[in-house]
Amino acid sequence: MSDSLTVERKLMLILLWVIGWFLFIPTPALAADNTETQSPVALDWKDYIGQIEQAETRFKNNQSDKDTVKDTLATTTYAKTCISENEDKLQKVNDALETFGEAATNDAMAVPRRELSQQKEGVEKALAECRLLNLRGNDLLAQMQQAEQTALKERLFAKGPSSVEYSLGAVSQPLTLQQEAISIIQALSKLPLNQGNLYNALIYGVLGMLVGLFWNLHVRNDTKARLSTLEKTSPALATVWNSVIRVSPGLLLFGLIYLSFRFAPVDMDAANEIALTLLVFTISYTILRAMLKPQSHRKGFSPLIANAGRKLFYWWRFLLLTTLLGALFQSAIFDTEPPGNLVGLIRMGLGVLIGFSLMRVVWLLRKHLPIVKQLHLHFLSICVTLTAIVALAMGYTNFSVFLFKGLFGTFFILLLGGLLILIPVEIFDSMDEGSNDPSWQQRLRKRMDLEQDQIVPGLIWLRLVHVLVVGGIIIIALLRLWGMSEQSLDLVVANIISGYKIGEFTLEPLSILSGLLILSFGILLTQFIKRSLSRNWLNRTNLSRGAKEATVTITGYVGMTLAFFIGLSAAGINFANLAIIAGALSLGIGFGLQNIVNNFISGLILLFERPIRRGDWVRTATSEGYVKDISIRSTTIQTFDRADIIVPNSELISNQVTNMMLDNQFGRIIIPVRVAYGVDTEKVMDTLRSVAEIHPGVLREEGKLQIQVILRNFGETALNFELRVHIRDVENVLLITSELNLAIDKAFRKVGIKMPLPSQVVLLEKQASRSCRKADSAVNQLKCGVSQK
Repeated sequence: MSDSLTVERKLMLILLWVIGWFLFIPTPALAADNTETQSPVALDWKDYIGQIEQAETRFKNNQSDKDTVKDTLATTTYAKTCISENEDKLQKVNDALETFGEAATNDAMAVPRRELSQQKEGVEKALAECRLLNLRGNDLLAQMQQAEQTALKERLFAKGPSSVEYSLGAVSQPLTLQQEAISIIQALSKLPLNQGNLYNALIYGVLGMLVGLFWNLHVRNDTKARLSTLEKTSPALATVWNSVIRVSPGLLLFGLIYLSFRFAPVDMDAANEIALTLLVFTISYTILRAMLKPQSHRKGFSPLIANAGRKLFYWWRFLLLTTLLGALFQSAIFDTEPPGNLVGLIRMGLGVLIGFSLMRVVWLLRKHLPIVKQLHLHFLSICVTLTAIVALAMGYTNFSVFLFKGLFGTFFILLLGGLLILIPVEIFDSMDEGSNDPSWQQRLRKRMDLEQDQIVPGLIWLRLVHVLVVGGIIIIALLRLWGMSEQSLDLVVANIISGYKIGEFTLEPLSILSGLLILSFGILLTQFIKRSLSRNWLNRTNLSRGAKEATVTITGYVGMTLAFFIGLSAAGINFANLAIIAGALSLGIGFGLQNIVNNFISGLILLFERPIRRGDWVRTATSEGYVKDISIRSTTIQTFDRADIIVPNSELISNQVTNMMLDNQFGRIIIPVRVAYGVDTEKVMDTLRSVAEIHPGVLREEGKLQIQVILRNFGETALNFELRVHIRDVENVLLITSELNLAIDKAFRKVGIKMPLPSQVVLLEKQASRSCRKADSAVNQLKCGVSQK
C-alpha cells in the first residue's frame, strides 16, 4: 500500500511540475508585452533601424548570409508588435479627444485637449516609423527570397556533360579512365583534413561500435523475455527496439563519428556530409529491418508490414545500398575540373540503378500499403523517377540529384513519421484498454479508479497534441526537402512562435499546444486527486458515504473547470471576449436554456442532499433499477434488463422517487399461503415461523422488524395465511422469496399439511366421476378407469 501511495504522489508531483512549467514560462504575447513595458518604443526604433541597415549591407555583399535572415526577421517581428501597440494607443487617444467635443473660447479643457493632441502627434510619428521599419524589413525579406529562388533555379538547371558525352570521351580516350582512378586515389590520400579531430572521431566511433557489439551479444539470447512488457505496450516499439539492438554497432559507430565531426570539425564539409549520409543509411536500414524483415529471423517479433516477403526486403536493401553509393560519389570530393569521365559514368550508372530499384520497391509496396494504390502514389513516384533518370542522362545532374533526394527523403520522412505516430498511438491505446496481465497500464488505471471499459481522462487531448506536433514536423520537413528556402523556414518557425495575425485575432500555434497540454495534464491531475480523496483523505473524516461521494464529484467538476480555464489562458484566449459570449448566453438562458439550468441546479441538489446515490435501487413513475451514475445534468438508471435509462435531474427532484436503499438495505417479503380446511392452524403458523427463523437472510427479532404469520381470511376453498419477514439485503428479495417458498413446501410435506388444489380442477374431476358412474358399457367404464389412473 505504501509503495502505491509513493508512486501516486510522484505522478501527482510530476503533473504539478509540468503544469507549473507551462504556467510560469511566458507566452510570446506576454513576453512581447513585458518587453514593451520595460523599454519604450521610441528608444528601440533607432537600434532596429541600424540593424536593418546593416542587414541590407550584408545582403548586398553576401546573399547567403544566415545572420541577415535572422536580424531581418527579428526586425519585422518587432515592427509588427510596435504597429499593433501604437494603433491601440492612437485609438484610445482619438476616443479621449472625442469625449472633449469641439474646442471653444475660454474652454476649461483646453490644456488637457492640447496635451492629448501632442500625445496623438507622438503616437502617429512612432506609428509611421514602425510602418517604415516593417516596410523595409518585408522588402528585404522579399529580395532575399527572390535571390534564393533565383540561385536555386540556376543551380538546378545548370547543364553539365551528358551520358553520351561521357561515353564518347571514355571510348575515344580509354587510358584517361585509369589516370582518373589513380588521381582520385591520390587526391583522397591527400585530403586537407584535421588529423587530430579525425583520429578522435574514429576512436569514438570504434568504441561505440564495441559497446554496441557487447550490448548485442548480451541481450541476443533473452531479447524476447526482456521485451515482453514492451511488446504489450507497443508492438511497433518492441519491433523497432529489437531492430535497434541488432544494428546498434553501426548506429553507434556512425552516430558518434558524425557528432564528433559536428563538435570538432575536420575542416572539410564533405567529410561531414559523408558521415551524415552513413548515419542516415544506418537509421534507414534499422527502420527497414523493423518493417520488412521476415518473421522467421525475428525471434518472435513480427514485421510492421505483415507478409511483406523476401522480395520486397531484398529490393529495399538494394535501394539503400545504391543510394548510399550514389550519395558518396556525389560528394564534392570526387568533383574535378573539367569533370572526369570515370566519375561521370559511375554517377550515371548508379543513378539508373537507384531509379530502377526505387520503381521496383514502389510497385511492390502497392500490394501491402493500400494508401499507395488508392492515391496512385506508385504512378507518381515512377514518373518522377523516370524524369530524374532522363535529366541525369541529359546532363542536368543537380536537378536529377534533387529529385532522387526528394524521393528517398520523402520515403525516409514518411517512414520515420509513421513510426512516431504509430508508437505513441499504441501506447495511448494500451493505457485506454489496459490488459488482463499485471502491467504498468493496469496499475495506472487502478490508481486512477478507472473501470474496465473507461478511457483515461484527458488522454484525448494528448493524442491531439501528439498528432498535431508530429504532423506539423512532417509537413515542414517535406517542404524543406522539396525546395523550401531557409528564409521561409525561419519565417514559418517565427510565426509558429509569435502567431499568425488573422484580422483582429492572433492565432498562436505554440500557445494553443501549451493550452491543450495543460488541459490534458490538468484533467489527469484531477483524476488522481479524486482517487486520493475517495481512498485516503475522506476516509479519515466523519462524513457520511453520500457526503464523501458528493465531495469527490464536486472536486472533479471544479478540477475540470480550472483545467479548462487555465488551458484557455495558456492558449492566449482573451477572457474579455468570453465575458461578452457569457452575456449573450445569459440572455439565451432566460429564453431557451431553462431546462438545462433547472437540471443543473437539480444535479447540485442531488449531489449535496443525496436522496439517491450511486448503486441505490430506485423506482420512478416510469422506470426501476439501480442508479449507475449521477452527473450535473442527468442521472443514469440501469434496469434489471441491463438497459440504461437517462433521467433528467429535475424529474428526480420534482416527482416521487422510491429509494429502496436510502438509510439501510432492509426489505420486506410477503408470501401468501393457502391451506386446506380442517388443518390445525396453530401447526401451520408454527411451521411457517420456524421456516422463516431458519433462513439466514431473514431478520429475526430486531426491534419492530419481527417475523409475522397472519391468518388473513377464510377463503371459499382454503384458509389464507401470510408470512411477513424482513430481510437484511433488499437486493436479494427474489432469491430469498424463492428459497422460502421451497422451504415452506418441504416443511408442509414433512408435517402433513395439505394445500388445496384450485377449485376449477376439483369441479372437473367431480364431473368426470359422475360421467363414469353413468357409463352403461364395460368398454366405457374401462376407459374411465384408465383415465382416472
